[in-house]
Amino acid sequence: MSRIARLVVALAVLPHEAAHAAAARLFGLDAEIEVLPAWEGAGRPLGRFDATVPESTPSAVVRAVALAPLAHVAVAAVLDAALPAGSDLRVLAIAPLAYWAALSNGDLAVAADPETVRDRGRFLVADEGWSGPTADALAVLTTGAVAGLLLG
Repeated sequence: MSRIARLVVALAVLPHEAAHAAAARLFGLDAEIEVLPAWEGAGRPLGRFDATVPESTPSAVVRAVALAPLAHVAVAAVLDAALPAGSDLRVLAIAPLAYWAALSNGDLAVAADPETVRDRGRFLVADEGWSGPTADALAVLTTGAVAGLLLG
């Protein structure tokens, strides 16, 4: 892949993955992010966050890290308060913020099964089939929340 294409992918996925990493670091976990990771499963992720997870890590911490990209909805609320009504920046911010806030199949699978995360010591849980449709439905709701904040 060309350097320009890789840069575009990085710009698209890093804010989402950085939210996971920031939450992980907040809880004392060593985080790593990879753009266009090697992947043996179905599909090919554009980005991947991971961290070493000690067995003593509380379930609430695993879930908070998995759901951390939802913080981008809060960014939309801050922009709503900061930008004047009718600003073109409001409209331009909807797509990236909604994309960065959307939870992936893996994010949902990890949030639903923190025990497996602790057992494996990594933020990796097998997709049981339910997380894909759920992630799709939540992406619509997340986009609606971001758009509602910025256009309302």
